[in-house]
Amino acid sequence: MPKAKGNTNDAGHPSDYFPDIDEWPDDWMGIEEDVEIGRGLLALFIPYIQHLIDEGLARKTVKSHGYHLKMLGGEIIERLNQDDEDNRQLSPRELILHYVDEGGGPLLSFLDPNIKAELAQHMAYDATCRKLLKFVTPQST
Repeated sequence: MPKAKGNTNDAGHPSDYFPDIDEWPDDWMGIEEDVEIGRGLLALFIPYIQHLIDEGLARKTVKSHGYHLKMLGGEIIERLNQDDEDNRQLSPRELILHYVDEGGGPLLSFLDPNIKAELAQHMAYDATCRKLLKFVTPQST
């Protein structure tokens, strides 16, 4: 379980951490229909970010996870535009389940895993993706 730290700021909503969060789908867009898919992904990301805030994680930690989610959304949209056109029919949740697994998120096309600093960044991104997967996957009791 992540360490909860005293959140000394008054931010309590994802938009307090990410003022441009509603613009993320536009940032990810390659073609017009991407915006709707992006909004669907964002609709899953926002409750997860809220969950992190509610757990009392440090502002820097929440912002780091949010940054990784923004990268994930962009990577999913990019893949839909490159080779995975057939996956456009999937729901946003199904897209996450398709691209994220226990190992993490899809390989980020703009990072070189052979560069140590970029590999470290990708590992942090993968950790966020695994946590998101756990959040969106119903737990059997």
